[in-house]
Amino acid sequence: MLFKLAFKNILSRRSSAVIILFMSFAAVLLVVSNAIFDSTEKGVQTSFTESFTGDFIIRPVSQATLSLFGDETPITGELTVIEKLLPYESIVELISSHPAISDFIPQVSGVAMLENGKARKTMSLFGVQGDSYIDMMEGIRLIEGRAYGYNEKGMIVSDKVAAELGITLGKTVQFTIADGTSFRIRAVPVTGIISYESPNVIFERFTLVNPDTVREIMDISDSYSYDDTSFAEDTVNLLDEDLNFDDLFSSAGDVDAIFEDISDSFVSTEAAGGEFENVQNTAWNYLVCKVQDGADVNQVIKKLNKEFKSKEWPVEAVNWRHAAGSTALYLYWMRMIFNIGILIVMAAGFIVVNNTLVISVLDRTREIGTMRALGASSLFVSLQCMIETVSMALVSGVIGCLLGGLVASGLTSMEITFTNSFLIQLFGEGALVVGVSFGNVVKILFLMLCLGILGWIYPVITALKVQPIEAIQGVR
Repeated sequence: MLFKLAFKNILSRRSSAVIILFMSFAAVLLVVSNAIFDSTEKGVQTSFTESFTGDFIIRPVSQATLSLFGDETPITGELTVIEKLLPYESIVELISSHPAISDFIPQVSGVAMLENGKARKTMSLFGVQGDSYIDMMEGIRLIEGRAYGYNEKGMIVSDKVAAELGITLGKTVQFTIADGTSFRIRAVPVTGIISYESPNVIFERFTLVNPDTVREIMDISDSYSYDDTSFAEDTVNLLDEDLNFDDLFSSAGDVDAIFEDISDSFVSTEAAGGEFENVQNTAWNYLVCKVQDGADVNQVIKKLNKEFKSKEWPVEAVNWRHAAGSTALYLYWMRMIFNIGILIVMAAGFIVVNNTLVISVLDRTREIGTMRALGASSLFVSLQCMIETVSMALVSGVIGCLLGGLVASGLTSMEITFTNSFLIQLFGEGALVVGVSFGNVVKILFLMLCLGILGWIYPVITALKVQPIEAIQGVR
């Protein structure tokens, strides 16, 4: 009975078509705008996570704003020293046993002037193991040369930076950093040139360098772990009773200068006389991590941080956006501003639609009074009006979602491409790809339902307050 009367009233009133049209148009705008912003978010995330941030990173707890580029506080006044991950071995043991983490790689970061002849550019240095890093990052393509291996000195540079500075494969380039009144200079050969599947100007801010070179130029003290240590008996009993201190310096002589050979700065078992095995440098700033397909990154981060806190380790896990730093956050806030602008426009449209719903109910004051005079209860009248407004809202939502899906599909089929670097950063790729998700459809239908309820509550309460006799006479 209720539904029959409600649908009859909807079909008999001309205002119903206007209400449905307004609400459908609002739903179309919501569907398309949300689809565009979801696509840009996914595009930027995929571009970054597959190129240098991973799904999340583990970093030292710091008062400064730390990203993989280092301290990104706008004004620091001095070079910030990034703390090392401690206790490194325990952290690695923990994440290695985590079922949701598929891969990880340690990184040490720094900033230096990259020089090739007269060409120079300030670059962030990502000290990583080259071959493992390239294998882990699916968005990187090696187009020339090879990735430097474990304990090998080398650098991998992007094709854009190589073209800008005139760097060629096999060329030895120089890194320079000022430290007070002195300078530290290191030279490394270019072993590989890479490109990125999703071009972005942020990828031109950093280059991959072997970790020991980054530690040297950033003056990061080395720390080592030894899985298996054995000492010869004659090296253990250095201070026995037969030791003659004069014999220690019997072969000493005068020299004019001492030169340090840093071409191989790593510790080798051969150089240690075979006494140390599985030597690993544990001076790292970050761990870049990837999760298994289908794993919830936010849940993994939450559980790890809870574990770090319980163990009182001065480290934290943060998502890819914080790992990318100011550029990703800047794009995020730009999208937020655009979203807020669209919401303001939508709010104005919703006010118009809601007013239309209110007016449509108030115009029926005489009808409501007549129904009540004939014995209809307040609940009956309220439910009938609610069914009408909610039905119109849901029908409008369905029509709007269908039309929005068609518009989104049409935008994708138009193959709109971008050449502006800012737009490429904003959308995460060089073309506009719009997809409507099921989650967004559900949210919009729920929003329309809420709008229908809001458009029903106030006018019905107002109409029911009017006495039946007055309502029949046309009082509002």
